[in-house]
Amino acid sequence: MNSHFHTIPQDNAPEVLNLIVEISRGDFVKYEYNHKLGILEVDRVLYGPIHFPVVYCDVPQTWNKEDDDPLDAVVFTSGNIVPGALVKGRVIGVMEMEDNGEMDNKIITVNDADPRYKDITHVDQLRPFERKDMQTFFETYKYAQTGPGTVKVGNFLGPEKAYQLIEQAIKDYNEKFKTPTTKA
Repeated sequence: MNSHFHTIPQDNAPEVLNLIVEISRGDFVKYEYNHKLGILEVDRVLYGPIHFPVVYCDVPQTWNKEDDDPLDAVVFTSGNIVPGALVKGRVIGVMEMEDNGEMDNKIITVNDADPRYKDITHVDQLRPFERKDMQTFFETYKYAQTGPGTVKVGNFLGPEKAYQLIEQAIKDYNEKFKTPTTKA
């Protein structure tokens, strides 16, 4: 089955990414895209009074060797975006994160179609509470299920570091999934 994971190109990467929404801002249900079946499936329901403070996406045609999954990205936007939608995320940085001992960095983007975020080019330009909400969420969202220390959030870094991670993930995707007769 052809899923978006293999068919949606990253023709403007690393600056602007084609992203597929997995989880809407405000949701407390964690979805994962099942790449074999080509559909979103419920992974788990978060415990307690916690919800996603940002739109959470996967990045088609990328591969993170650390967690054996596509790259993850978040989108800051003034409106909400439904799961399954394609959104263009302009890359402004990365949040370093370790989850159960594996690097699972989050690429930080803004909705390229949102005029309220049009002047944001670096993660440091986000309002302080936006970064803090995201950091606190990822530090605590697994706490009730797995206990403290499962997730460690590191630094917020600018777009140049994010570009390096994206370019490597595209290269790793091509090595893993492209055949010699397939154009990359």
